[in-house]
Order: sequence, then C-alpha cells, then structure tokens
Amino acid sequence: MKADWLVDAVNVEPSSLVMTIAVWKTEYLTGDLHVDQEHQELFEMVNSLHDAILRAAPYSVVQEIFADLASHTVKHFQTEERLMQVSNYPGCDRHKQSHDGLVSKVKTLSQQLDNQTLPLSIRLTEFLAEWLAHHIQGEDQNMIRFFREQTKLYHSAGVRSSL
Repeated sequence: MKADWLVDAVNVEPSSLVMTIAVWKTEYLTGDLHVDQEHQELFEMVNSLHDAILRAAPYSVVQEIFADLASHTVKHFQTEERLMQVSNYPGCDRHKQSHDGLVSKVKTLSQQLDNQTLPLSIRLTEFLAEWLAHHIQGEDQNMIRFFREQTKLYHSAGVRSSL
C-alpha cells in the first residue's frame, strides 16, 4: 500500500521516490575516498534494484539494473584486489575469497534473470544489502586499517607512499 498521504504532504511525485533497503551509514566509511565512493554507489544501485522490484518494473528493467550492479561490483572488487596486491595485504586471499563467493552467486542470479527463472522478491535485495554492509564492516575495514598502518610506517621511515 502506497503512502499517498505522505507523498502529498511533502509535495513530491510518487514516481520520484526511491524505496531504500541499503542505508548508507557513516560507520561504513573506510577513509579511502575512492573506495567509499564506490561503496556508496553500490548502495544506490541496490536501492534502485529494490525500488524496481517493489514497483513491479518490467523484467527487462530489473535485468538491466542488476547487470549494471553486477558489473560495478566486479570493477569495485578489482580495485580493492589491486590495492591489496600492491600493499602485500596479508588478508588478501581471504578477502578475495569473499569477493569470489559473491561474484559466483551474482553470476548464478544473473543467469536466472536471463532465463526469467528468478522470482523477483525483496529477498534478493535484502541479501545484497546485508552482504554489502557486513563485508564493508568486516573485510573492508580490516583492509583499510592495514593500509593506514602501512602508510604510517612509510611516513615514519621518511618514505612517500602512494597508498
């Protein structure tokens, strides 16, 4: 049921509202501007997918949003993995396994979407939102802490770091 009274109260068109499931919180900030920007974009994309599902958008629209989200996720993971490799991050293998697990799941979901065998429900976006928040608060925060420590070591040794 739409909250038409609320929409009227704030004088906004219902079609311009986006239903949010992935809420960005300051506790997700890693301190790396590029990583944080990509994380926020992923949150926005999960919310766009969620909104499309709730609004019963055409299947092709949901497929397109999901494909964009999948592509952006892979690019983001590649960015993080490059950072981990160049800094010799000791948790790189574990972190990459986490990435690989989601990529595998997303590929399966994408195939189901392409075959139109994936039931479109909020369970999909709930899963993605929870995975994203959990991953950022765990693996990504650990990674960024390591990068900061490395940068401090470089600075204390008088070496300039690109991290």
